[in-house]
Amino acid sequence: MRDSGVRRAFSLNQIRQIDRVRYLAPAAQVENITFDTGSAAISPEQARNLLALGELMTSMIADNPNEVFLIEGHTDAVGDRVMNLTLSDRRAESVARALTEYFGVSPANMVLQGYGEGDLRVATQEAERRNRRVVVRRITPLLQVASNG
Repeated sequence: MRDSGVRRAFSLNQIRQIDRVRYLAPAAQVENITFDTGSAAISPEQARNLLALGELMTSMIADNPNEVFLIEGHTDAVGDRVMNLTLSDRRAESVARALTEYFGVSPANMVLQGYGEGDLRVATQEAERRNRRVVVRRITPLLQVASNG
């Protein structure tokens, strides 16, 4: 999650809305957190499973207080698209809240974005737990390149 090798800067809007720009930042799949259908809830046990990610993020923020992480929420393709988009936002919020409450990651260092069913990990229209997930990307290099060049 440390170096993306990007050579130009993008706006936060570009990163959030253009897939090929967002994909320039390596993804950390939050493997141990998946959600029940229609739910954004994570249990305290699942939140504790964020230990390695939480420690990495707090360490990186300690080294550079301007670090920015994109917390992406995703759903499977079951249900209404608009409802899934809202649900994916709530999933990103749940993980961000856990990172703050359990590991002290400042909300100021996180940008939240839901993608609904728009980026399925497993291509299926069926209920698929692996699609109900959160992804974290360190987007600092995508935002800062212009100021370095």
